Amino acid sequence: MEDYAIGQSLLIKPDFTLQQIRETLQRLGWQSTGEAADSPLLKGEPEFASWTWHGRKPILIYSFNPVARLRVLDVATLPPTLRGHLVQHLPMLSETDVNDLLFDSLPRNRLLGLWALQETERLDLIPQTHRLAHDPDHQVAALAAQVGKRLESARDSRESLILSLVQLADVAVPLIEQLNNPVGTVHLKPTREELIKLFDPSLADAMIREVEQAYFRPPVADPGPDYTELKVTAANAGLLRWSNEFSDKFAQGYRNVSGWMQPQWIWLSWRWLNAQGGAVQYDGLVWVETRWVWLPKAYRMVSGAIQFADAPATLQ
Repeated sequence: MEDYAIGQSLLIKPDFTLQQIRETLQRLGWQSTGEAADSPLLKGEPEFASWTWHGRKPILIYSFNPVARLRVLDVATLPPTLRGHLVQHLPMLSETDVNDLLFDSLPRNRLLGLWALQETERLDLIPQTHRLAHDPDHQVAALAAQVGKRLESARDSRESLILSLVQLADVAVPLIEQLNNPVGTVHLKPTREELIKLFDPSLADAMIREVEQAYFRPPVADPGPDYTELKVTAANAGLLRWSNEFSDKFAQGYRNVSGWMQPQWIWLSWRWLNAQGGAVQYDGLVWVETRWVWLPKAYRMVSGAIQFADAPATLQ
């Protein structure tokens, strides 16, 4: 699987113990930050643990459901290359494995499959939760009904979010059409306070440096007179952490730095197209509470800020 296609949650095969996970992660350069569970249900199997990459961000979070034997690594803040590194060295439950578990003859494996699809928000498997809600095993049927409701709620929330993002993208069109004028764009420069809100606070000083360089001459977005068709995509930074219909419209560089972007703020990427099918892409407009600010190719700024803050070079 391509690194950029790896999602936010990795499911580790049940028989691979936490001790084996610890040893593997240590070899790869991850440093433990502690474990939590005063009295775990299974001896030697704490239900929570975390690691940092060489003592710095990003943070890798492990959770264990001892009833379902479900082992999950939350990799939402990890760049794709680090996710791919984990997939190469740890035994994973694949999407196919999860599908197969839902049809397994053993109830405990069907339960594992249900917990797994809930963890990964497999909306495509909602029909399977409906089927398993009539499972002869009472525990499986009850969990299937519960998971089905949660996934349907997630689907409804997603549809509502899509509508909101489309509306915000439409609102931004008049502003985007004026970005060819440096007299106007100079007022879109973010303040220090706004940068602290948008990104990991530890990057604030380094981000100020990046912004000052970007605004030494006010940036513009001028594709030329032949580019008359505009397509705008809006996405909150949290959506940039994995491949989806929104993040795929942004430069892949955003996937590398999305773990350092505060997830709630809505960013824009847009393309100007001409009659011959050519396209020019821009990005970096973001709505911060009461106004728009502009950080063109913000992923490059964040990457530079991370390097300036002395993060490991392998994160870039």
